[in-house]
Amino acid sequence: MVNQNINEEKTSIFSFFKLKKTDRINSEKPKDVKTWVIHGISEYVGTILLSLLLAGLSTIIKVSDGDIFRIEEYLIHNIIVGFYAGFIAVGLVLFIFLRWSCDLNPTVSFFRYLNGSQTGWYVVYKIFIQLLGAITAGAIIYGVGKLTNESHVGYFSNLPFDAITAAKKAFPDFQGVSNSQSALLSGSTWIFFIELVMTAVLLFPIFSPNINGKYRDLFIMFIISMSVWMGILGGSAAINPFRGLAQQLPLLVFEDLSNGTEQIKKIVGMFSSEANFDGAKLYYNSVVSATISLMLGGILAPVFYLFVQGITQRWINPFIIKVISYKNYKSEHMEKLSKTTPVNKIEQK
Repeated sequence: MVNQNINEEKTSIFSFFKLKKTDRINSEKPKDVKTWVIHGISEYVGTILLSLLLAGLSTIIKVSDGDIFRIEEYLIHNIIVGFYAGFIAVGLVLFIFLRWSCDLNPTVSFFRYLNGSQTGWYVVYKIFIQLLGAITAGAIIYGVGKLTNESHVGYFSNLPFDAITAAKKAFPDFQGVSNSQSALLSGSTWIFFIELVMTAVLLFPIFSPNINGKYRDLFIMFIISMSVWMGILGGSAAINPFRGLAQQLPLLVFEDLSNGTEQIKKIVGMFSSEANFDGAKLYYNSVVSATISLMLGGILAPVFYLFVQGITQRWINPFIIKVISYKNYKSEHMEKLSKTTPVNKIEQK
């Protein structure tokens, strides 16, 4: 009976959640004040750098014939944007900050708490520092955008994620056919789904025990590139709640909505025929909805990933193995060259 209970616990779909005290005896935290401070500085500076390298791509440089030119446009193509995000932006912060503390993402930190690898207070500390870094990065993005304001009058400092744009990109039917509230709801739901899945995919190379440690960081860079491509198609590519927040903050906190009349018209003008239409309010609500969705999707990704990991171990992987191995006689019809040919003849060939 004891052995049976142990096996059941190991195969439980919740077995990867380590929330009991008995499961957290090996949780880690800095051993002294100096290490706490160093890790805090690393998370703060690292989050700023990562946010500027990624969210900074949304900074508007100029507008020509109604076309918005962000820094991202100068990377020529979305495929290059994906490789840049994975191998340049993320690669750079890994090279610099992995020697101290390099979560730089509240999703990663929260996962470390859920799987029992780090203590609660240490995780809360890192998430708070990351939030400060995101706010700082948002202020810098706003400042840089303002410096080039003369080349894009009527537009804001940057182009944040918004629900209506996500809806138009994911569902072509919203190109002037549906009403604004449907677009807001659909776009917000889509952003939540995309961020939930993308961020869960990001957690796989970071925490999967099946990946060789020597290749883990390289795999992280590649997975992030693919996640960014998925996000570009879906209308949201934060993959990090605070990196996403840094892109949203300029408009949510610093901007005067009256300064972005052309940008507002370009994005929500399709709904101008609706009764009581208020473009500025609609656009602001669209950005707020997108912000809430991407934050929720990113924060819930660790819970989703651990749950999927448990289901995979309990049911999905055994099922796949059984299906593939059922009446699979491939190995019986193959033989190694060494069994049919003498070694000296193989060497001569």
